[in-house]
Amino acid sequence: MDIFDIAKLAGVSRKTVQRVLNDSPQVRTETRERILKIMEEHQYQPNVSARRLVKKKTHTIGLFIIQDPGKDRIYSDDLFYSVVIGAVINACSLRGYKVLVTMAEVDNPSPVLKLYREKSIDAGIIISWSSVQSIVDEILSANFLVGVFDQNNLTHRTSSIPMPVLENEASAMEATRHLLQLGHEEIGIITGDQDNPAAVERLNGYQKALKEAGIRVKPEYIYTGRFVEESGRDAVHHWIRQGDLPSAIFCSNDHIAFGALKALKEAGRDVPRDVSLIGFDNILLTEYTSPALSTMNVPRVEMAVALVEELIQRVEGEPYETMSPFQATLVIRNSCLEKKA
Repeated sequence: MDIFDIAKLAGVSRKTVQRVLNDSPQVRTETRERILKIMEEHQYQPNVSARRLVKKKTHTIGLFIIQDPGKDRIYSDDLFYSVVIGAVINACSLRGYKVLVTMAEVDNPSPVLKLYREKSIDAGIIISWSSVQSIVDEILSANFLVGVFDQNNLTHRTSSIPMPVLENEASAMEATRHLLQLGHEEIGIITGDQDNPAAVERLNGYQKALKEAGIRVKPEYIYTGRFVEESGRDAVHHWIRQGDLPSAIFCSNDHIAFGALKALKEAGRDVPRDVSLIGFDNILLTEYTSPALSTMNVPRVEMAVALVEELIQRVEGEPYETMSPFQATLVIRNSCLEKKA
């Protein structure tokens, strides 16, 4: 039993049967139902490979890991992106798609474009620690479909690029409010790289929360750092040298918090009795520090799944809605304590 037999029994053309298999709206309801009933009666199983050839789809999503020689490289054990990579692969699998993982340098997108031009993939997803705007521009100019996981990788966001958006400012306000609710007023912040929009947005959220509480933003409590462990260490050393160590510190990511935690211990300051500490991201190691680190959980799995879903809906020509913004949520552990009067 093949597609020609089904067409003969239904009294229609092979093309009409093919349209039913492809869920085309061009087939009348009664005709569709008759064809589907015949398929069910004869236990017809469509040839998946043949369907893909007709639809000109590979049912494969490219996962592009774009590396920057000037920054930390992304590996399979990356504390932030490993969860994202796993979620993308799982979400694609649930939709019947394979994932083709490819690495490329930020200044050489040719391996990525080659996959599109050879029709090895239907669409792609980019993860990176750097700006990938030029690569995305090249992909879009060739009329290919690409999604980006991190909004901070782009300078020009458009509706043509599926991308989950994290509300960094609102999330940072929640972290700062938690410290305020514990009675802290001398709250410091260690920022990330200032050329990264997330760092600026988290700083803005910190400042807004303080102003909302009627507390003056003190420039000496703002340490401009990078999203690396060394910035946490350097900020703590700086504040101790200046005699300005805050009673609570908001770290713009968990790596910064790890560095601050180590530096405070080396200086004989107890966390949380002397200094309360809160991070941002909720990477796996935050559960296992001593004390376990309070942090803001970035819903990376949910963001990755939503990105895959919208991307595949676009590939399949299904109706889709642009993703709603995501917000990080507070995870309370043992690194923050109510300030004594």
